Parts: sequence; C-alpha cells; structure tokens
Amino acid sequence: MPEDFNNRPKKPFKVTISDDDYLKPDELDSLRSRKPAQRPSVPDFDSAADRHKFEVQIDESEDLLKIERENEKPEYKGEVYFSAMKPVRNEQPKVPSKEEGRSKKKKRRHSAVSLFLAILFIFTAGLSAFALSCLNDVLAFDRSDESVSVTIPIDATTDQIIDILSDAGLVKQKLFCKAYCKLITTLLHKSTDYKSGIYDVSMDLGIEGYLTRFRDLQTGKETVMVSIPEGWTIYQIAERLDKFGVCNKKKFMNSISGAVFDYGFLNEIDAPASRTFKLEGYLYPNTYEFYVDSDANSVIRKFLDEFEAEWTDEYQKQAEELGFTKDEIIIIASIIQREAANSEQMPIISSVIHNRLKRSASWPTINCDSTETYIKNYIKPEVTANQAVLYLTKYDTYNIQGLPPGPICNPGEDAIKAALNPAQTNYYFFRHDKYGKIYPASSQAEHDANANKVLRANNN
Repeated sequence: MPEDFNNRPKKPFKVTISDDDYLKPDELDSLRSRKPAQRPSVPDFDSAADRHKFEVQIDESEDLLKIERENEKPEYKGEVYFSAMKPVRNEQPKVPSKEEGRSKKKKRRHSAVSLFLAILFIFTAGLSAFALSCLNDVLAFDRSDESVSVTIPIDATTDQIIDILSDAGLVKQKLFCKAYCKLITTLLHKSTDYKSGIYDVSMDLGIEGYLTRFRDLQTGKETVMVSIPEGWTIYQIAERLDKFGVCNKKKFMNSISGAVFDYGFLNEIDAPASRTFKLEGYLYPNTYEFYVDSDANSVIRKFLDEFEAEWTDEYQKQAEELGFTKDEIIIIASIIQREAANSEQMPIISSVIHNRLKRSASWPTINCDSTETYIKNYIKPEVTANQAVLYLTKYDTYNIQGLPPGPICNPGEDAIKAALNPAQTNYYFFRHDKYGKIYPASSQAEHDANANKVLRANNN
C-alpha cells in the first residue's frame, strides 16, 4: 500500500452490488483462471448453490456529497437542548400562500401610514412650540416679572440689542424677533435711536416693550424737585436721589460705574484705574425736577446735559489759554470748591494751586487736605481695603506731584470760574481758622506765622 494512502482526502462513494444469478461452475473456473493481478479476491463457496454472480461499481462524483449533506440529520441521543442550543436543521423555505402575501402587504402599508403620521405629529408639535415661543417673545404672556440687568452700548442697532436680550434670556427666538422688529419699524416708522446705559428691565415686557424702554425718554405722572448742592460727591448725590424716590442708590451707582454715555467731553477724559469715577465732577449741581422711580440712566443724562449746557465756548477758550484740559480745570475747580469757605475765597485758593503748578520744580505738590479727606470720608467706606489704599496713595496731594487722577466732588459755577480765572498773587500757602477765615502766605515762614494766628483765633 502506498505511504500516502492514509493521507488522501476522504470522499464519499457509492457502491452498487448487482446479483443477477448464481454462477455456474465453468464461469467460476473462468474467474479463477484469470491472472492474480487482474481478478479480485473471491471467497470460497461451500456449494454451487451459494455461488452468486455479482458486480461492484464505485461512484465518487461530487454530487453525492451534496445529496448526503442534504439528507443528513442530527442523530438524537436523548440530549436536552435549551433555546439557544437547539440543533439547526436545514429546512426548505416555506412558500407563502396568496392570502399570506396579501396580509404582509397590508401590514407594510399600515406601517408606512403609521410612520408618516408619527412624522407629521412630531413636525406639527415642533412647529406649534416654535410659534408659541415666537408669540411669547412678542406678547410675554408667560413670563415672570423678575428684573434682569442689561447694558446697551452707544449707537447700538436693533439687531445688536436683540442679541443682548437673547444672551440675557429675555427673548428665545432672536431671528424671528429681528425679522418682526424690522417689519414693524418699516411699517410704523419707529425710531431706532436707542439710549445707552445699564437698564433693569422686567422679563414680562416683550420685545417691543424692551425697545421702547431703550428708545424713549422716561415719562411718568408724579414728579419731585431735588436740589443738588455744589461740592457734593457722587455717593452723596446717590443717597439724596434714593431718599426722594427718584431712583435706587444701587442702580444709580451701577450706571455710574458701568454705563457708557455718548458725550464728547466724556470721550476726552483719561480715566485710569486710580480714578474713583469717570463721572465725578460732571454731575452738575442744580435743582432738578425728576420723575418718581426714574431710570438711573435718564437721571444721569439729565446731570450730564446740564453740564454740557453750562460749559461754554468761552470756558473752553480760557482753559486752552491756561494750558489745561477741560478735565484738569474740573479737577482744580473741585479742590477749590472743597477748600474754600465761600465764593470770595475761591480766586485766592485758585491762585495758590496755579502758582504751584506753574513752578512745579520748586513746589512739586499742591498740599491740599481736601483730596485725602475725599477718599477717607466718601470712598473708603464703599470700597475694599486694597482699593482704598490705592486711592489714598494717588489722591494724597502732599505726596503726589501735581493734580490727583480725578475731581473730588462736583463743583458749581463759581468754582469753575475761579479755576479758569485765578487771582494774580504770589501766594503758595493758605490756612483757615474755625470760623472760615483764610490766611494766605507767600513763604513758608509766613505760613508758619499764620499758624499761630489760626491757633489764637480758634482759642477765642
């Protein structure tokens, strides 16, 4: 037997045995007379009756393998199968009947209709929610009356304001609001001139209510007259406005600190971090009529409008001739306002300040107590300890050279005129006694002598 016989691939084969008749003795002898290499091994038979004629055919075709696999069935040996372990049997697909085919087609049609209705329902629900949200932005029928603070910059457009309102959560559908406002503005010819400032607005106003609030000057039924004395600070003014019901002190101070107002004279001001307030010095003292519960921005604009009206071209010309900016004149005027006991003393005090500023090499500091008092009495109680230290350092005119970073109060007309028109003197010092009398001096020796005069006057 060849060595590779056992290694040959196993193939199925078919054996056919044909038994036509018994073999006769001569036929058997004929088979035996053949050569051993050509005849198969034939067993001996005991008798002629047992000798049969047969034929063997072997078929190794590939089709037999397919037939055998198709007919092969797993042998059941009494095993117990779970649902996930059942033997897989090859079964012929069942051909559906006509009724079953019609039933499946009907189910598919029902599924398609159900899917379409579900999509239609979702689309309709989404569209309805969007429409209600848009309507709510206009009418605000489902909004609380909670107040939200928003800042409107200078020269803001309607679209920019709607973006600000959207960021603050006051409108939900800003694209719709922009289209709606553009249509309303075109049809009704509404103004798009909005007032900058910090506004506390209620959430239940609606988009038109917000724009009206930012656009129109505030009006009301009840008014109140409020007098602002010359030389008051911003904090003092805020307290009086709150006391008279004009506007809340906190809201007023928020606008003072954070709002930007479009006035040319304010754009010229250099406001470093060491300056207490940019608007300090520009809330012009006067008697005003305000609406009760006014918007803080409109109140501040009233003060600024008054200052702008009072600052004349003549004032500007005089400031330029002296070599000072408008802001520097207001700083000098604020110091004069706080140092002088009356308007008659103002030109004399102005001359002391101007003389020292002109001869800064000899007199580098202006040595006015009022600048330090301003920080200690009015600013320090309202700010942090670190801020107070910074302000004290920058406003102490005994230690800094020249003027402080900003005004120390809001000066009136007399102080501004004195700052623009100092008396022509050679004074570099001045003192006051407790009665308000002034003691100017040209030298340190004279100034020291005046100290004794003040002491005697105060002891009387």
